[in-house]
Amino acid sequence: MNNIQFTCSDDIVLKNYPVIPAKKMLPDWFKTVSTETRLHIAGNTIPTIKQCMPVMDILTSGYIIVNPYDLTLFPKDEPGNYEGIISHSHVNYQPTTHHHKMCPVRIDDNKKHWVKIKHPWTVITPEGYSCLFLQPFYNFNHDLSLFPAIVDTDKHDLPVQFPGYSMQSKSITLKQGEPLMQVIPFKRDEWNMELGFKESASKLEGGYQYKDLFHTKKKFT
Repeated sequence: MNNIQFTCSDDIVLKNYPVIPAKKMLPDWFKTVSTETRLHIAGNTIPTIKQCMPVMDILTSGYIIVNPYDLTLFPKDEPGNYEGIISHSHVNYQPTTHHHKMCPVRIDDNKKHWVKIKHPWTVITPEGYSCLFLQPFYNFNHDLSLFPAIVDTDKHDLPVQFPGYSMQSKSITLKQGEPLMQVIPFKRDEWNMELGFKESASKLEGGYQYKDLFHTKKKFT
C-alpha cells in the first residue's frame, strides 16, 4: 500500500483540524438518506443515490483538507468587476487576490477577481504519483467555488493554495473545520486514445448491478 503524507506547519491546526479520510466527512444530507425509498406511483421501493457506487466512490476517495481559521470575504463592487476583500482570524492565513485578467472567465455575466485561500498543509506522495485537488463533491457550497487542479505532489514540497471566488454578492464567512478541498492521489501514466464501435453488451440490457459486475473497492486510510 502506498503512503500519502500530510505535514502541517501549524501545531494548533494539526491537533484540532487535521486532514481526514473523505469517507469520514460525508455531506450531512447524504448521511441521512436511506438506501431505498418508496415510490408510490409504482407501488414499490427503488434504490436511492446511496446505492450508487460511482457516487459513493467519489465521496469516499482521498482525503479532506478543512478550513483552518475563520475567513470572511467582503464583496466590493466596481464597474464590471468584483474584488475579494478579506477579514481573517490568523495572520499566517491572509489570503491573496488575483486580478480578473489573470483568469479572464466571466462568472454570472460578471468579471471577478479571484481569492486564493491559504492553509498549512503540505501533501507528499511517492515518486510518480500526483494529486487531484477539487472542492468536495455533493457538498453544494453556494457561497464559495474553488478551482480544481492537479499537482505533482512527489516534487512540490509547499502547501497548495486554493484559488476561487465568492458566489454571493454579500459577505460570506468560512468557518473553522468546514471542508475546503478533497485530495485524491493517483499514479501518473501516459495514454494513447483509441476510437471504435462496440455493440451494447447483453448484461447492460434490462438493468444491471454495477456493484456486482464491475465495481472495485478502493481504500483510503
